[in-house]
Amino acid sequence: MFGDRYFAIRQRFNDVVTRVRDLGGECEIDVEALVDDGDFLKELRRPFLVCFCGETNSGKSTLINGLFGEKLCEVSDRPNTQKIIKYQFGKNKRSEDTSAHVVERFLPIEFLREFHLVDTPGSDALISGNTEAIEKFLPIADLLVFAFPGDNPWGAHTWQLVARLPKEQLKNVIFVLQQADLKSEDDLRVILGHMEKLGEQKTGETPQIFPISARLAWEAKKGEGISEEIWQQSGFPPLESFIERKVSGNFDRHRVLRDIWDATQSALNRIEQGIQERRITLDSDEYFLKEIETEVHLRRDSQATAFSGKFSTLSDVFLEQGQDSLGALNSQLSLVQSLYSLFRRERLPTRIEKRLIEAVKNAVESHAGKDGSELVQNCRKHWETAVPRIEERLEQTPPDFNIDADSLSGARQRFIDRLGEASKLSVANLKIRGTLDRQMEERRTVLRYYLTIILSAIMAAGIFGGLGISLAPWISLGVALFFLFGAALYSQKSKEILSANFAERIDDLRQPFAESLANDYKEGVREFYVEYGGLFEIVRRRIADQKLLLKPRLERWNNLFLELKAIEQEI
Repeated sequence: MFGDRYFAIRQRFNDVVTRVRDLGGECEIDVEALVDDGDFLKELRRPFLVCFCGETNSGKSTLINGLFGEKLCEVSDRPNTQKIIKYQFGKNKRSEDTSAHVVERFLPIEFLREFHLVDTPGSDALISGNTEAIEKFLPIADLLVFAFPGDNPWGAHTWQLVARLPKEQLKNVIFVLQQADLKSEDDLRVILGHMEKLGEQKTGETPQIFPISARLAWEAKKGEGISEEIWQQSGFPPLESFIERKVSGNFDRHRVLRDIWDATQSALNRIEQGIQERRITLDSDEYFLKEIETEVHLRRDSQATAFSGKFSTLSDVFLEQGQDSLGALNSQLSLVQSLYSLFRRERLPTRIEKRLIEAVKNAVESHAGKDGSELVQNCRKHWETAVPRIEERLEQTPPDFNIDADSLSGARQRFIDRLGEASKLSVANLKIRGTLDRQMEERRTVLRYYLTIILSAIMAAGIFGGLGISLAPWISLGVALFFLFGAALYSQKSKEILSANFAERIDDLRQPFAESLANDYKEGVREFYVEYGGLFEIVRRRIADQKLLLKPRLERWNNLFLELKAIEQEI
C-alpha cells in the first residue's frame, strides 16, 4: 500500500502522543493541544483524499481498481458515473446521497481507513452542477489524478480543470495516459510529447506523464498473486513509486507532523518541569512532616522526664503499702501465734511479700492509668495543633484522631500492664522475704528454746508429783512460769525489733524501688509515642506513595523523549 513508511511513522507518532497525553493527565499537566478531538490529532488522523478526474470513458474506474487491487468501481464501455462518488471506510456497506451531485459510499475495506477516493463523472459530461461540485474537491485533495484516454488525450474540459487549479495545488497533480498498451512506442512518444507541451501551456511547467494500462494492472492484481510480467507491462510500477513518494513526502502532512511534534515536545517539557516541581514539593513536604515528628520526639522526651520525676512519688506508695504489710506482720507476731507457728511450717514471710507485691502492683497500675490518660490528652492536644498545618501545607486531610487513634487505648493498657509487671519484679528483686525469713528464723529458734524449757519443767513437775516429792513439782512449775514470762517478754521485744527492722527496710527500699521503674516508665512512654507517631506515618505513607509514582513516570518520560527524538529524525 502507498505510504507505508508515512503511516508507520504516523502510527508510532500517534502512539507517543497518546502516551504523552496519558502521562500528562496522570501528572495533572495541561496537554490540551493533544486531546483526541483537538485540531492537531484530527489533522494527523485525516485520511488522504485522492481525486480522480478525466474525460468520459478515460478509464478512471479501472484505474482506481488497478491502483488499490479492489473492485471498487463498476467498469463498462458506457459511462456509469453520473455523480461524484466518494469512497470511504465503513463497517457496513452503505451509500448516502449528501447532495444532488455527491454520493458517499462506505465499504468495509481496510485501505479506505487511510485513503478516501473520489471518482468523478467525465469532465466533458453535460450534467448540470457536476463541474462546480468537482471543483470543490480539487483544492482540498491530497492527490489529483487526471486520467487521459489514449485515443484522445487532449480533451479540452479536463485541461481546463487543470488550468484552473491554484499554483500551490499543482504539486499534488498526477497525469496518467490510459490504454498505453494499445499504442506503439512511436505513437506514445508523439502523444506524450504533445501532452507535455499542452501541460506546460496550462500549468507553466512540463508535467511528468505516466503511460499505463489500468486493465493490465487489474488483471495482474485480481488473482491470488501478482503476475509480475503483466504488472510490468501495465506501466504501474513507476506510477506507484511516484504516488508513494507523494504520499510519504507530502509537505502538508509533514508540516502537520512537525506541528504535532512541537506540541508534543512542549507538552513533554511541561511534564518534566511538573515532575521536578512535584519532587521538590514532596521533598519539602517530607521535611515539613519530619519537623512535626521532631516535635513529637521532643514532647516524648520531656514528658518521659517529667513523668519520671512525678512517678518517683510512688516511692510513697511503696512505703504506704509496706506499712500496711507491717500491720499484717504485727498481727501474726503475738505470743500465741508465734508459739503456734513453732508446730507448723512458717509461711508468714512469703505471705507478707506476696501481699506487698499485689498491693504495690495495684497501686502502680492505678497511677499508670492516670498517667496514660494524661498522655492520651497530651497527644490529642498536639494533634489538634498539627492538623491545620498539615491541611494547609500538604493539602491532605489527616486521619481522624478519635477514629484512627484507637491504638492509643491499647498503648495505654500496655503501659499500665508494663509498669504493673515491672513493679512486681522490682519488689521481688528487693529480697524482702529473704531478710524477713532470716529474722523470723532467729526468733523462732529462741522461742523454740524457751518452749523446750517450759515443757521440760512442766514434765518434771508431773514426774515429781507422781513420785510424791512434795516441793519439787512446785519448783518445776515455778521454773516453767518464769520461762513463760521470759518467752512473753522476748516475743514482745523481738516483735518490736522485727517490726522496726521491716519498717526501716521498707523506708530504705522506697527510692531503689522507684528508680528501678524509671527505665520501664520511659520505655513505656516511648512506645506510647510510637503508637501516636503512627498517625503521622499515614500521612508520610501518602507522600512516599506519591514519590514512588514519580520514578516510573520519569522513566516513561525518558522513553517518550527518546522515541520523540527518533521520530524527529524520520520526519
